[in-house]
Amino acid sequence: MSAEKRPGGLTALAVLNFVFSGFGFLSLLGFIAMFAFINMVPTDNMDANAKAQIEAMQNMGAWIFIVIFVMTIVSSLLLLLSGIGYIKQKRVMGRYLGSTYGIVNILNSIVSGFFFAKELGGGFNLGTVIGLIYPVLTLILVNTTFREDLVN
Repeated sequence: MSAEKRPGGLTALAVLNFVFSGFGFLSLLGFIAMFAFINMVPTDNMDANAKAQIEAMQNMGAWIFIVIFVMTIVSSLLLLLSGIGYIKQKRVMGRYLGSTYGIVNILNSIVSGFFFAKELGGGFNLGTVIGLIYPVLTLILVNTTFREDLVN
């Protein structure tokens, strides 16, 4: 297709990428705050569930936070750049970076599922499945439906 006739679905995919990228960058701020202040939270007067969550975060190794932090930055950047590629109908920036995002975010979900404590939503649960929907959908769409549209 020509650049003037960008499919509406590809534009919608780009908009979703921009929105999810923004959420990813915003979540990094919360992630930094959580990591910075987690050891300052008093657990004396908390109910058992909240206390278990705080203690699980306090006992988690710093390397896990770093891995998740880096993967979130990479995923958010890939979302942003591939969204720009979808708008411009670029093969490398759209299709390849979009595919790379899908793979990285699937790995991010797997790492989070394995290494987060059960009290923190770790393991494979409904949240993990929901987190896998968009990356898998992206992989399918950019490599099948919109393959011929990402040609520049």
